Amino acid sequence: MRTALTAAALLLGLAAGPAQAGTLVEGVLRGVPIRLETATDPLMVRVRLGRAELLVDLQRHLIVPLEPAALPIDGASLPDAEPGQRFALTLWGGRRPTVAGEKGAYFVLTRHGRTCGEVLAATWTRPLIAPLVAAVDLLERSQPSLRPAEWRDCGAVPFRAYALRGWPLLAGGLDSRQFETTGISFDHQPDERHFQRPEPL
Repeated sequence: MRTALTAAALLLGLAAGPAQAGTLVEGVLRGVPIRLETATDPLMVRVRLGRAELLVDLQRHLIVPLEPAALPIDGASLPDAEPGQRFALTLWGGRRPTVAGEKGAYFVLTRHGRTCGEVLAATWTRPLIAPLVAAVDLLERSQPSLRPAEWRDCGAVPFRAYALRGWPLLAGGLDSRQFETTGISFDHQPDERHFQRPEPL
């Protein structure tokens, strides 16, 4: 799991070249407000989860709460993620609604031929989102409030399944919304001082 997350984030750097701007995404994940922010180092993701402020160090697979009394969470100690690759997203129709200023393509999410949900994805973002998806993956496995529930015959659908074809603007089961993007920017200029890599444990 460590290798997969690091490789995904490193591929972003190779594909995008030297980063000049960061990324900012805001939304609601399973009822919890979430804000994901990167600067010039894509392996450091600053997160606001509800009222909590966190720094996700993808290089060391650490979740560091930005509170003096809180202890870091080692990603290696977390249960394995649900394998997103067992799900598939199939393009459905030509609708391209706009959410948070981005046009999205409509996909049906399936697993072994069963319909498991719907996704409106900004497909052009696919080469840019690996660090954000990796950060959400760690958060899902460490925060009980974010863990996906079992849904019918589809099992637990992880966030990474919704992000197979690009950043999900809207995603969820046929009777429940799992994620909604409320703001998105890939030309974000954050304060680099807020992304200092924490000291080793």
